[in-house]
Amino acid sequence: MTQTQTSPAQSPEEQLAAYFDPANRPDPYALLHGLRDASPFTVMDGAMLVLGRHKDVDALLRHPAASADRSRSKILSTDAVASRKEVMTFLDPPDHTRLRGLVTQAFTPRMVQNLEGRIREIVDDLVRQVAEAGSPVDIPSVYAYPVPVRVICEMLGVPPEDHKVFGAWSTVLGRALDPLMAANRTPEIDKEDTETRAAFYQYFRDLIADGGARGDGLLPSLVRAEAAGDRLSEPELLATLALLVMAGHETTANLISHGILTLLRHPEQMAMLREDPSLAFAAVEEILRYEPSVQMLHRMTKERIVLDDYEIPEGTDVLLLAAAANRDPEVFEDPDRFDITRPRGKRLDHLSFSSGPHRCLGANLGKLEAAVALQAFVTRVADPELVPESLEYRPHVILRGPERMSVRFSGIR
Repeated sequence: MTQTQTSPAQSPEEQLAAYFDPANRPDPYALLHGLRDASPFTVMDGAMLVLGRHKDVDALLRHPAASADRSRSKILSTDAVASRKEVMTFLDPPDHTRLRGLVTQAFTPRMVQNLEGRIREIVDDLVRQVAEAGSPVDIPSVYAYPVPVRVICEMLGVPPEDHKVFGAWSTVLGRALDPLMAANRTPEIDKEDTETRAAFYQYFRDLIADGGARGDGLLPSLVRAEAAGDRLSEPELLATLALLVMAGHETTANLISHGILTLLRHPEQMAMLREDPSLAFAAVEEILRYEPSVQMLHRMTKERIVLDDYEIPEGTDVLLLAAAANRDPEVFEDPDRFDITRPRGKRLDHLSFSSGPHRCLGANLGKLEAAVALQAFVTRVADPELVPESLEYRPHVILRGPERMSVRFSGIR
């Protein structure tokens, strides 16, 4: 893989601008290395601080004075803040604590474990669809994207005929989170976002009204979620459902696509996994570190924060480069080497699911889906080979992943 070349004369601000350039989406890591080495530094006339070192990113995510509340931001538009005011990932305690506690009751480890058999059935069916599609096959659209869409839709009681529209809705909803997309917004994009969110919310209002909240599934559990006489309001419930569909779809689809891409680029690692499929979960953790679906996070400081000898003033927006932290040589030996047998302790130090109170609730589900999908791909798809010229990345900078990626194969085992 060709690394992006950076000029020694480039300032951190210039490297950050290059990192946001969609042309560098296929391989941003040389830029991220430079940004990590230069951090901490400020941009936008001091309004935003950039952190890329693992110890700084992890410490800031865990710090009680680091806020996820976008209304505190000095750089985000009022519209961007207002449209996310009920989303759990953008709330601070006590609101975040309350919502997370309610949602956690409906998203237990046992629920995830009980899904493994059904996930394997879904993946088996998609392997058959890969065979029907023939060689070469577009992995994101035929295999990687359908896995999490079908899983989360089934969990929420969405009938099969509506799964495709949910995938489309998820892509639009995810776009609204991306700063690059926000910088290039048009009235047409705004209209599509508004209409998609309204259609998504109305779909679940109708589903609940038609009895979709009865039974033991995830949707009924969320509707019933209750603690100390409290429960999710309708706006909170709908925002939580949008978050589950969007985050569960986009990040896991990118994880599966990147997993297959990275294994194809490292055939010795693929052979190792094929010989010992029990390495699948270790492989997923290494893929999360090496090619994270979530490249960066955003926080605001509620008060002055001191990291080592560096002081962050109150009211500062902070950009946290998780993808740079995941390859920090201070934490990971030979960090640009992909190794699914990397020692467990260090392999799990990645920040791809965030850290602290906002660590991803769906992490275990996403890892299970990816592990099953990768096991099936390496053991059943014969002689897979990347078609290099087919690889195209979406322009998104936060939720980074391939949009198209063709793979040739000789058959299905």
